[in-house]
Amino acid sequence: MITKTLASLLLLFPLLAKADWYQAEGSAPLSLGTDTARQQALEQALSDALLQSGASLSTVQSVTNGAFAGQQLDISAQGELMDYLILNERRHQGRLWLTVRADIWPGERRQEQCAGRYRPGMTLAPITLKHPQQGAAGQIYELGTALTTRLASQLEHSVNITSTLAHGLDTDPALPREAGLRRGGDVLAGRQQSRLLLSGIIDDISIEDGHWTRWTFGDIPRAFSLGITLEDGLTGDVLLQRHYQTRASWDYGRHDKVNVHEQGFWQSGYGQAVEQLLANISQDVIKAQACLKAVGNIVQQSEEGILMDLGRREGIQPGDRFTLTHRRQLTPGYYSETASKAAFVVQQSHADYSLLVPAGAEAKRMTVMPGDRLIQL
Repeated sequence: MITKTLASLLLLFPLLAKADWYQAEGSAPLSLGTDTARQQALEQALSDALLQSGASLSTVQSVTNGAFAGQQLDISAQGELMDYLILNERRHQGRLWLTVRADIWPGERRQEQCAGRYRPGMTLAPITLKHPQQGAAGQIYELGTALTTRLASQLEHSVNITSTLAHGLDTDPALPREAGLRRGGDVLAGRQQSRLLLSGIIDDISIEDGHWTRWTFGDIPRAFSLGITLEDGLTGDVLLQRHYQTRASWDYGRHDKVNVHEQGFWQSGYGQAVEQLLANISQDVIKAQACLKAVGNIVQQSEEGILMDLGRREGIQPGDRFTLTHRRQLTPGYYSETASKAAFVVQQSHADYSLLVPAGAEAKRMTVMPGDRLIQL
């Protein structure tokens, strides 16, 4: 966490450690007001710099007059932000842009980055409105649908999205629902080639109503809050569960009907603020699934080897090594798993399946059954 104590330590012990400089850029819509836009652009730039250094952060809170005002960054890595310098500030197409150079203390250990090629299949559930009546202002009842499309577009180059559900899925644990996705994971993996489920609920898009004069001559602030959940269908684990929120000026008239699918909406102050949150969500989702080990289901065993239901689409390549895990169903939805030391190596990798052969004597003696799994070493 960022504290004055750490800054003092850096001054007291300049010879014991050397901070690294990272350059990053951030932006925010000027419709928020110059001060607020500058604050949000600075937060975005500092977040990016911290992520470049290997830090992993949850939120960046208030920055006032170039300094952190009693707030803290939630950083899980060993890096610490010690100082920063604004190199450039410019305005372009209704946005304020800041270029920042951040001085980051590396700490004793740098968070290791995952270098694996594995791209687990992900199903995207449509984002829904928790309170549809809040969409009355602007008639933006389809905001969830538009958000789903734009989030998928941001993720598609880094995440293996294999399908989209036709209906939304409640992820609030207080609502009636089977615990985890262990039971439903078989459906995702078997029918839709997916391991992960990404879902979300828009909690708040309320707007501060006022007299017609305020709608005509003033700014009308509107909230936006979105809860995101990323779940592993194989284990039932929640990989990411976080709320994102912002507030921006609503640049439309009291009775305007707004098309959230048109680019004009996303270029408005409110649309750009939401777009920035989607960028943050996309980054968090990519990180949350980046370090997973590949887990493949055995389809069958033949004279040529073992067929596994993962292939090039998931990043599997010849030479990749897997260990065998026996998996037996005890009762619908519940299984027992027994790990073995038998290792197998990928001999052929196709678009949606791979062929593996034994990598040692123990694997050659092993009896493999459909339903068993292979876990990447």
